Amino acid sequence: MSPEVRKRKLQKLIQYLNDLKKHENSSFDQFMENHYEVERIIQLLIESSSDLIFHELSKHNVTPDSYREAFLLAGKKGILPEKLANSLALATGMRNILVHEYETIDYKLVHQSIKTALRDFAEFLKALSE
Repeated sequence: MSPEVRKRKLQKLIQYLNDLKKHENSSFDQFMENHYEVERIIQLLIESSSDLIFHELSKHNVTPDSYREAFLLAGKKGILPEKLANSLALATGMRNILVHEYETIDYKLVHQSIKTALRDFAEFLKALSE
């Protein structure tokens, strides 16, 4: 990944976080009016972050088999703090449910995850920007 692409991906993450921030204090009813938008933002946050982590792991000659594994390995390799890596690994499960509809979507859980996503992906940006 070229430095320009990496920079562009980090800038997109900032944009996605700003877009998600608009929903931070929404009631459940307000969230439900815009849940597709929130779902897509969460998906983009996870996928863009995963792209960056896959690239960072390639520098260590590591090729994960999944988004979940990528975040966990990033924690073990010191690319991300372990606690953050574990939280982001859990977020990939939500992404899979949203994208692949493996299970019925628990919209209360998605609504509650907005604040966690804002915190975790802001911390992710900080870790990769240092």
